[in-house]
Amino acid sequence: MENGKSNVIVSISAQDIYQHPDNPRKDLGDLSELSDSIAKKGIMQNLTVIPGHWLTDEEWSAAAKEYQETPNASEELRELLNKRWTPEGYTLIIGHRRFAAAKLAGIQELPCRVVEDMDKKDQVSTMLEENMQRTDLTIWEQASGFQMMLDLGETEEQIAEKSGFSRTTVRRRLNIAKLDQNILREKEASDSFQLSLKDLYELEKVEDIATRNKILADASSSRDIVWRAQNAVSEAARKKREAAIVKLLEEAGIEKVAKYEQERYSGKWDIVKEYSLDKDAPKSLGIPKKEKGKLYYGRHYSSIHVIKASAKKKETAEERARKEIDARKKQIKAVMKEMNNRKYEFISNILSGKIAPIKDTAEVREEIWFAMVKMGSYMSMSGMRRFFTGKDEYQCSQEEKEEAANKVAGLSMEHQMLLVMSSGLDNEGDVYDYYLHHNAERCEGIKAAYAVLEKYGWSFTEEESQILNGTHEFYVPEEKKEGEK
Repeated sequence: MENGKSNVIVSISAQDIYQHPDNPRKDLGDLSELSDSIAKKGIMQNLTVIPGHWLTDEEWSAAAKEYQETPNASEELRELLNKRWTPEGYTLIIGHRRFAAAKLAGIQELPCRVVEDMDKKDQVSTMLEENMQRTDLTIWEQASGFQMMLDLGETEEQIAEKSGFSRTTVRRRLNIAKLDQNILREKEASDSFQLSLKDLYELEKVEDIATRNKILADASSSRDIVWRAQNAVSEAARKKREAAIVKLLEEAGIEKVAKYEQERYSGKWDIVKEYSLDKDAPKSLGIPKKEKGKLYYGRHYSSIHVIKASAKKKETAEERARKEIDARKKQIKAVMKEMNNRKYEFISNILSGKIAPIKDTAEVREEIWFAMVKMGSYMSMSGMRRFFTGKDEYQCSQEEKEEAANKVAGLSMEHQMLLVMSSGLDNEGDVYDYYLHHNAERCEGIKAAYAVLEKYGWSFTEEESQILNGTHEFYVPEEKKEGEK
């Protein structure tokens, strides 16, 4: 029995009953079948209500207008506006769908159990318990319901006990409630998005709430959420390692170069030491003692470089032009190398099951084959083994080759084809020619391959897209070929 002093069942006019504004279930779904049943058989189960109701927006607006137009407005009217509550009528606690379906069927009187003295906390708790037993509540409805109970003073343990969910599930729903609910509802309502709890649990691994909301807003699909979330988690880990390395550098008096990314291939700097941000931060810097002169540091993609100024020498105009071209090529290669690193991690997640498989494997295999033909790829067992060894065949021991071969043999045809396609993407310099013109044909093949990965949730950075589309500022326009006037 619900909390309260009374358990009286009476008939109440439908026009005196109001939906509860905090009902966790916002979408009542298709009422036609239930309405037809009620029209034929009547209401088989009574509703549960409490005396009084919260003012509707129309009622509150009418009261506010009366207050403004009345010179000496009563204290009762002022209190009504402040509390937005009136003792008149009744508020639904249980039976929102039955009530809506009954009105649709033209029922004027409804059997109701009237419960007295039920406070706000008990109201929400009762509605949540009743609704959580259903399987058709949306993700955000569940999340907002749990958050409502938390706001009313319930603990995670109490919510779990009342709702029947585990504490882990409650905690995860509360994490979902921290997201921007407008964006969440928009994504959930999209048929093409197919948002799932598994996707949101992946998003939960991102510590910063603002970053979670940005990922949710920017994602083009549920798979895209997973990939963006994994990238954000990796980048957050890199930033922590970067902070630890920078602390060591600054304690050693090594200063940061603000524009190192832009100057990396300008010939201005020589690298003294490199620290990968994908590995644990070192306990000490390990810079060779023989290094003399002022040292600096800068971040370059997923590495921190300790650098020093290059020795200056006089160059001809032709040498400077050639050096500029070479520097631009290196910069493009660096972007493509970073994209290949992301691609390796992405495909590894596909193989391990962290990224959900595609249902239509036949269609995927056909698109992989199309991409391989467009890139001029060829079937190579050594290329597939290299995905697992990270080395060329001549660098591998017989044991390493056999271990990689066993891993390849355990893969599905679709996954083996992904590895072959992946090996065809590894040459970072193929996107341009000798004159640094955009290699459109090669890039079309690369884009065809990544179009397959986009089905799994892959997304490009803006700079990667510019390189593949030929719009990057580092390319030399066709009309400026060397030797042409």
